[in-house]
Amino acid sequence: MSFMQPHRVLFIPELLDIILSFMDGDDHIINACVCKQWSEIALDFIWREVDNLPRLLTLLRPYKTKGKYHFFDGLPDARDWARFQKYANRVRTLRFEQDRDMDYSGLLDDMARTRTTLEMLPSLHTLEWVFEDIDCMERATLFMHQRVKHLIISAPPFRYKAKASFFADICVRVPHLHSLDLRIPYRAEYIEPAILELLRGLPDLKKIIFPEFFLTSTVVAELSRMKHINIVQFEYGYEQGFGDEKDVDSFAPVLEQGAFPAVWDLAITARLGDVMQFMNADFAPINLTSLYINTYVEHKPEELHTLLVTLSERCRRLSQLYILLSHHVTGQLELVPANQITFNTLRPLLSFPNLVTFQVMHKYPVNITLEEIEELASRWPSLENLTLNEEPLVMHDFTLDLRALVPFARHCPKLRRLGLFIDATPATIPRLELKPFAALRVFSLGTSRARDPDAVAAFMSHLCPPGCKLEVGVTWTSFGTRSCRVLDDDVRVEIGRRFTGWKSVRDLLPVLIQLRREEREKSRALQEEVEDLRTRNRLLMDKVDIKSKDSCIIA
Repeated sequence: MSFMQPHRVLFIPELLDIILSFMDGDDHIINACVCKQWSEIALDFIWREVDNLPRLLTLLRPYKTKGKYHFFDGLPDARDWARFQKYANRVRTLRFEQDRDMDYSGLLDDMARTRTTLEMLPSLHTLEWVFEDIDCMERATLFMHQRVKHLIISAPPFRYKAKASFFADICVRVPHLHSLDLRIPYRAEYIEPAILELLRGLPDLKKIIFPEFFLTSTVVAELSRMKHINIVQFEYGYEQGFGDEKDVDSFAPVLEQGAFPAVWDLAITARLGDVMQFMNADFAPINLTSLYINTYVEHKPEELHTLLVTLSERCRRLSQLYILLSHHVTGQLELVPANQITFNTLRPLLSFPNLVTFQVMHKYPVNITLEEIEELASRWPSLENLTLNEEPLVMHDFTLDLRALVPFARHCPKLRRLGLFIDATPATIPRLELKPFAALRVFSLGTSRARDPDAVAAFMSHLCPPGCKLEVGVTWTSFGTRSCRVLDDDVRVEIGRRFTGWKSVRDLLPVLIQLRREEREKSRALQEEVEDLRTRNRLLMDKVDIKSKDSCIIA
């Protein structure tokens, strides 16, 4: 019987590709020098994703630098392009972000003049081109072609008048886009007509990402007419860009029959009342499985309750629901009990047949008791992610403590992420046998308080599985309008103080979890040994026909 030699196995291309996929860039460079077959596969990995444009351009011809400007040492010729194409064919993803201190326009212009084929990166399917000026914007088209499926790109600069012409160029050059991520550093009203034309020119689009406040009534109405759109999202942060809350002050898209035929993931910024009207419309996207709602207007708990009732009745397939009530005014953070979210506010959540992920955020703590937490957990065994306003900005009114973890560990075996606002004190640690979480990966504590970190960490080590991560702090400052990102000085000081306590817990917890695990393994081994001895003893007694209850008298 013959056996295949190991070195022959490593020359099976499919197997070698899988093995090399687990290695990093430096390893691939070494692998490319092994032999010709390994070189071909390793080079594919090296050049599959390019996030360093100069490194790619040096493959064409060496260049020199004068200040911030870069120039080839001579115009590329046919031999240069033939050599370059061997590597260019391997590039699937190209990422470029303009640096004001570096100017590659000379290199790109020479490439445009001397190229031997129209498509310089023919296998490219993902292009990311983030720019600040018109010159850099125009050079993005060098890498566009009809096989590009994913585009991340900045909008034309604010002072550039022909915004629509640039977007029209995109529609012609990359007409079969599946996903589009737009980075826009100014408000939607200045570019909305151009965006509408862009959307109309991309019939195959499945995913769109905007900055916040760009999903206006008009844009959403246009998206509703797109046959293949699945995901409509916005992102926060400087890189994505900042719109203006005024552009979504009124949200009332006009929907036609057949609206949103394929959408399943939708994110919007709007008043809760507008969202309810939108979801109650005749052609609303009721087949959503994920819905993200953000609002900066103050709302009563009753409005949230009504929205949840509406969604539970209309969106039966909904599995993920995120509601961020992000209103707060600097210097006006005093608890108003009548405006707190309660368990009765959230009770409609239990009527969703498929909901497994829920997040709610509010400036006031949720007014919920331990008994209500028990009911929530026991009636929601399919729960996978729950973020129950763990980071309120009014931080001194607690209704929950460490005992609130126990019902979720007992009743929710699939729970992977849990966020609670608790007062973690040794006095509230339950004296009972604890069942650990089966799948918990993240425990988010926001602005919770930890007194006696050692005792708190010891208790949590009984519940948290290995690898469970603690998250502390606030996300209020990372999104929204400028006023919402500014916190009172006393709030920031208190958040910092509480972070210090939880940092101690976070440092201790992995060590204690490992000790608990070793204790359980030793206990289990001891139990198995005792059971084995009992079995041996029983067999021995059966063999000599002596029963365990018999007595033995020796005369």
